[in-house]
Amino acid sequence: MIKILHLVDDEFQSQNAAKCDLLIHIGIETFQYAIIDKVRDELKALVEYELPEISNQGDLIEAIRSLSECSKEFKYPFNTIKISFDSYQYTFIPDELYQSGNDQEYAKFLKTSQNTNILCNPIPAAKLKNIVGINSDLHLALNSIFHHPKIYGQASTYIQGIKKNYKQNTEPSLFIDIHKKHIQIAYFKQSELSFYNMFDCINADELNYFVLNIIESLQLDIEQTSVILSGNVIKDDEYYQRIEKYFKDIKFADCSTIVNHPEMFIGVFSHTFFSLLTLDQCE
Repeated sequence: MIKILHLVDDEFQSQNAAKCDLLIHIGIETFQYAIIDKVRDELKALVEYELPEISNQGDLIEAIRSLSECSKEFKYPFNTIKISFDSYQYTFIPDELYQSGNDQEYAKFLKTSQNTNILCNPIPAAKLKNIVGINSDLHLALNSIFHHPKIYGQASTYIQGIKKNYKQNTEPSLFIDIHKKHIQIAYFKQSELSFYNMFDCINADELNYFVLNIIESLQLDIEQTSVILSGNVIKDDEYYQRIEKYFKDIKFADCSTIVNHPEMFIGVFSHTFFSLLTLDQCE
């Protein structure tokens, strides 16, 4: 892995871990982690690695095991360890329709292989259960590398984070989370989830296609719809310019509403880590 960002508070030591949560996001292109002091509600570490060309789950597992943090920092006795991972294998079941013990039946809606474990992630803020598939080797590895981790599909953390941080938004809102090889898009109307999906997306032209398709299929009133951006996007880059063609009210996700950012983190585009930091709000 190639280290892109490494910000760690010098005051953070192993003896402080018991009052901290370790948050990890295993993306398609990146591996990110954060440490949050739960007593002070304060960010203590923010680290990002670029994943090399990963051709299979074995390569991914080996890349994670090879991190120096796995032999030191990740062994600290954290209060809680939460891990999210990107997966196209998911389906939502409304709470009122969900029946405990039927997860394997719900999994029939997913395109899974025999080497897949099924997780059920509650999304309480949206009153949904997210049934998500995870490679069984990766699942086993994460449980052996980390101490009793709580594991979530990316849709769970993204939707829960939006609902928790934008619960006052009653106007139509389109949330777009942009990365090098994929995007997440969620649409909320009157604070209720109306649409969510994750798409392969490798450039601004493809983003433009998906945005236009969603405007048409959801019949969005672009004058009344606000857009909240997160992920690998900054103002006036190609992605931002494509979105600006259609929408006037564009904002970046405000991660300071999730956790306090000490001065050493102020210069970071924290909206890049929205999907990571919203892990802190998963139950």
